[in-house]
Amino acid sequence: MMVPMDTSRRKELFIGAGFVVIIVALMIFAGVASSGKSAQQARPFTGTQTSAITADDHTKGPLGATVSVIEYGDFQCPACGAYEPIVERLESEYAGRVQFVFRNFPLYQVHKNAETASMAAEAAGMQSKYWEMHDLLYQKQAEWSEVSTGSVVAEYFDKYAASLGLDVKKFDADLKSDTVKAKIQKDVTGANAAQVDHTPTFFINLTQIQNPKGYDEFKSLIDAALASSTSAQ
Repeated sequence: MMVPMDTSRRKELFIGAGFVVIIVALMIFAGVASSGKSAQQARPFTGTQTSAITADDHTKGPLGATVSVIEYGDFQCPACGAYEPIVERLESEYAGRVQFVFRNFPLYQVHKNAETASMAAEAAGMQSKYWEMHDLLYQKQAEWSEVSTGSVVAEYFDKYAASLGLDVKKFDADLKSDTVKAKIQKDVTGANAAQVDHTPTFFINLTQIQNPKGYDEFKSLIDAALASSTSAQ
């Protein structure tokens, strides 16, 4: 003969069963999520394509080089600053063989002075000192990054311009010019078209690569591109 269960006991079992169902559901969900994440991590990297190098680009190295390295960068980005010594070393080592290009991709939402820094580099370029300002902005990144946007030009960028022998009055006018704004916008539009979503992002022969872990890995990618271009001739 079955003994009838009292109401409180039924309630306890019902609640307990409910908890079991919830826990099992969470475990299944976690398993599915984990499986999806693992599949995503295992998916091979597929690089996007960027636009061809033009006369508007800032370049180092021979125009007819069979290998090019394009960087989309942000002057206020710490990761870009960390990569800069590696890029400079590669530029020196592959001078005469590889064309290096820098394109603006200021991350407006997270780096308050990034756009103004891009404008400063472009304005210096209008007095033939683009790369000098480019290098200076990275070298002194910690100095100007957290300064008020309204005063960063007067407090720092004008001084950098003067140290490079630029006409500071012209530099200030060019910095705000439509020409400079249009150049930066062109770079940003190209970055968006190439699905760039972080800085720095590098392209070898117009194809995006995963960011190398260091100099040796970056060098091996360039060497492979050079070997490939040589065998194709």
